Amino acid sequence: MTRKNEKLAINGGQKTIEVPFKRYNSIGTEEAKAAKSVIESGVLSQYLGCWDDDFYGGPKVQQFERECEAYFGVKHAITVNSWTSGLVAAVGAIGVEPGDEIIVTPWTMCASATAILHWNAIPIFADIESETFCLDLASVEANITNKTKAIMSVDIFGHSADMEALTSLANKYNLKVISDTAQAPGAFYHGKYAGTLADIGGYSLNYHKHIHTGEGGILVTNDDELADRMRLIRNHAEAVVEDKGVTNLNNMIGHNFRLGEIECAIGIEQLKKLKKLVATRQQAA
Repeated sequence: MTRKNEKLAINGGQKTIEVPFKRYNSIGTEEAKAAKSVIESGVLSQYLGCWDDDFYGGPKVQQFERECEAYFGVKHAITVNSWTSGLVAAVGAIGVEPGDEIIVTPWTMCASATAILHWNAIPIFADIESETFCLDLASVEANITNKTKAIMSVDIFGHSADMEALTSLANKYNLKVISDTAQAPGAFYHGKYAGTLADIGGYSLNYHKHIHTGEGGILVTNDDELADRMRLIRNHAEAVVEDKGVTNLNNMIGHNFRLGEIECAIGIEQLKKLKKLVATRQQAA
C-alpha cells in the first residue's frame, strides 16, 4: 500500500511504517571459526616497512585481497582499516597538492569531503540527481576549473553513478575519478561491479555495510602505480626509500591504515556471502 503524507511523522503526520526494520546478523559459524583459527595461530598482524612479502601484510590479508581481486575483476585490491582511511589513501595516491580542487557530492558521509581536506585540497560540492542522488554531471562540469584535479563520485543507497558519462567527462578535462562505493559493493554498471570503472574505487567493511569485518575497507584499481602509492600510504611509506623501479613515489606521507588478520579472515567468509547478503537487503526493502 502506498501512503502519501502531507506532513512528516516527526511534525505530527502519519507514520509510514509502524515497526522498525528487522535487524539481521550476517556473522555466522564460518566467521567465528575463521577468527578462532587466526587467534590460535598467534599471528594477528604481519607487516614490515621494507618492500618484501611482509610489506603486503600477513597471509589472511593477502588471501582476502587476492579473493577480492578475483571477485570484483580488478588487478589490485588493497585492504585498509576503514573506508575513511581508504578515501584518504585514494586522494593521496592521485597526487593532489595544496589548493587543488576535487568535485564531490554534498549528499554523503563527511569522510568523502574530509579525505580531500586531509591533503590540504578543497572539496567543491556539485549538485545531485533527483532520482539516484548521485552526482549531476551538468553541475559537475559547471564546477570544473583549472584547479580541478579529480571527481569523487559517491554511489549512494546501492545506486551506481552513470560511470560511462562520468569517465567521459573526466577524460575530456584530464581528471582522475575516485568512486566512493561504500554502499554499493554488489551493484552493477553495464555488467561490471560498481567501483571498478573509476581510477580508484572501493568498499566499506563497517558494521552497517553489506559485508563487514567490524571496521575496514577495500580499495580497488587497475592502475599499478596508483596501487603502489596506496600501499605506501597504508604502511607508513617507509619503503619509498628502496628502488622498486617505480616513478612518482617520492614525497609520500604514509600512515598506519593496515587491516589485521582477524578482520581479513572474517572478510574472506563474508565475501562468499555477498550475493546472498545483497538479496537479503533487497527483500527487506
